[in-house]
Amino acid sequence: MKRRKLLVSTVASLLSLTLFASGGSTYAAGPKKVHLENGAPAAAKHGKYMKHTDRNKMTSVTVALNLRNSDQLDQFIASLNDPSSPNYKHYLSTEEFKNQFGPTDDTVAQVKSFLKDQGFKVKNISSNNTFITVSGKIGQLEDAFGVTINDYENDKGQTYFSNADAPEIPAEFAGIITDVEGLDNEPHFTHPQIRKSSPKVTNKAAVAEPRVGSGPSGGYTPTELKGAYNVTPLANSGYTGAGQTVAVMELDGYKASNITNYSNYYGLGSPAPTNVYVDGYNGAAGQGEVEVELDIEVINAIAPKAQVMVYEGPNTGQGLIDTYQKIASDNKAKSISVSWGISELQAGSSLMNSLHSIFQQFAAQGQSIFAASGDNGAYDAGDSTKAVDSPANDPYVTGVGGTHLNLSGSSYGSESVWANSSNKTGGGGGLSTVYAMPSFQSGPGVQNSYSNGKRQVPDVSADADPSTGYSVYSSGSWTVVGGTSAAAPLWAAIAALNNQYAAANGKGNLGQANPTLYQMFNTTQTYPAFHDVTSGNNLYYPATAGYDMASGIGTPDAYNLIRDINGSSGSGGGTGGGTPTELITNGGFESGQSPWTESSTGGYQLVDTSRPHAGSSSAYLNGYNNSTDTIYQTVSIPANATSATLTFWTYVSTSETSHAYDYLYAQVRNTSGSPLATLLTLNDGTASGWVKRTYDLSNYKGQTVQIAFKGTNDSSNPTDFFVDDVSLQVQ
Repeated sequence: MKRRKLLVSTVASLLSLTLFASGGSTYAAGPKKVHLENGAPAAAKHGKYMKHTDRNKMTSVTVALNLRNSDQLDQFIASLNDPSSPNYKHYLSTEEFKNQFGPTDDTVAQVKSFLKDQGFKVKNISSNNTFITVSGKIGQLEDAFGVTINDYENDKGQTYFSNADAPEIPAEFAGIITDVEGLDNEPHFTHPQIRKSSPKVTNKAAVAEPRVGSGPSGGYTPTELKGAYNVTPLANSGYTGAGQTVAVMELDGYKASNITNYSNYYGLGSPAPTNVYVDGYNGAAGQGEVEVELDIEVINAIAPKAQVMVYEGPNTGQGLIDTYQKIASDNKAKSISVSWGISELQAGSSLMNSLHSIFQQFAAQGQSIFAASGDNGAYDAGDSTKAVDSPANDPYVTGVGGTHLNLSGSSYGSESVWANSSNKTGGGGGLSTVYAMPSFQSGPGVQNSYSNGKRQVPDVSADADPSTGYSVYSSGSWTVVGGTSAAAPLWAAIAALNNQYAAANGKGNLGQANPTLYQMFNTTQTYPAFHDVTSGNNLYYPATAGYDMASGIGTPDAYNLIRDINGSSGSGGGTGGGTPTELITNGGFESGQSPWTESSTGGYQLVDTSRPHAGSSSAYLNGYNNSTDTIYQTVSIPANATSATLTFWTYVSTSETSHAYDYLYAQVRNTSGSPLATLLTLNDGTASGWVKRTYDLSNYKGQTVQIAFKGTNDSSNPTDFFVDDVSLQVQ
């Protein structure tokens, strides 16, 4: 789904003329109104009507406004993750985000004027000017937004109020007001179901399950989790999360004594969590208590010295939005864990748009967010319809799936995708119906037989099967729990360790995680960063080599991943100190063939003007049957270089209808033409537009090598491979 984008400053100017041309009251009687786009109510549709809600009942709503310059925001965020950009990891402060992308003060003032004229009291304006929270009576909501609000009862026996029809807004605010949250107060969101290991098998004689882990009641301990995902070398080197803050977004409370008991038993010495209450929530522990305690304790297990900030709000659409926005406004936590969600098919479009704008702010401010992908496998709502979970579906969120983890002694053993067909549970994953596949989502397996051009979930995974669950202290006792709601905080804690490691080595925070994680997956790294999960399924999608919609790109080897991430990229632009030296000549092919050497079985000139990435030329390989085309350039990498970074762009277009038959290889070869390393393999099943590739070639310091691109096509349905803007910079 594409968010509607308007040039807010222009609309605001027209609005100003409309409202104030007469110099009088902000609104004349009976202004023209329009229905809020994508604002159709969902809560009323599945509830049993009880009665009309008392018009004198007090409540509050949060009105969301469209971001300014939103069409530029995605490009800016992409530049934050591009080592060649001067913006690389130069994240914005909250104030800078407001000034560049928040609605103008004039726009906010005019929306406030409308709300005040309807009798509402303004309670809060978010720091980025995007959300205005007001309080008033139900009757004022009905009159202001042209709705009828009734009391309903859902199939869980919960009573709540909800608007029966889509809200209306003044026509002048079309494209400015994008959402009104608070017109219903049904508890919408659930954490993925957490299941304790059971000692019995249904309808059979009691059979004790194998005890997994050495926790007091079983379950993996902090030591075992750190051994499994190779966190131990980091801990031994002092990387324990000290100086880092991790936020958990919660819609329930917890008991601090349980956290203390966990930390004391395992000798973690973790600081007490800091609580932030939103929308008047009192922090009382409810039915979701174990969820909150699980999130905190898993973070403490992996990053014991990190400060955990627990943001707690009411379990409503308004509570969700306001709690996320508070995390963005505070901008204290650079790593965020989320275990609460809702099926994408049940989430309203306007709500997801509001969430998306907050997640964009997270990315612009250098905040990573990891969200559980759900515990119902490919069927997120627990029914027979394939769906993914929100917010794991959002491209700015790293969706975390689930595995069944086996140890080998105290170290990693093996993993398979978590699924249990008997109770229809498993790690969430599949295809979004809302978001297009983002450009960063690429690599082996990403384009597969299920792909349809939409965002694919999950991105990564970790242990989630309750039968190989986590040792947790909750409700006054030890227990074993699982779910992707355990996998998400594990990844958030690893991000905190990365940020501590990066700071110690003069590098920048991880920020939006997905572009970096996929780059690590897509390119040859010094250390193997992921465990590829290749067995099992999530009730529909199978695990395969490479990426799959059951386990994403795999599970972490934290020590390797963090060293790879911080091995060659500095916290500013470029790859280190000093001015880079370019070793490739004519990398954009604008000067013809020289000094490239090329060969073509069809006798074609490979430097061609058919499809350049930039300028007027690129290298065009193959595009005809029974072909082998090669183009390379010889370079010498200085022995005293501190870094050597190869970048180039690729474009693949094919007429193949099944895959894979045609291939493109990017290689480092010796001067005799023998491959030393194959950096990239693309095939006809990976067709996509221009994609940038980046590789560290510092292992070849002091050597003369060929940078080579080789394409092959079989006997039918040819594939075009294009390469452009090749660069090898050393410092």
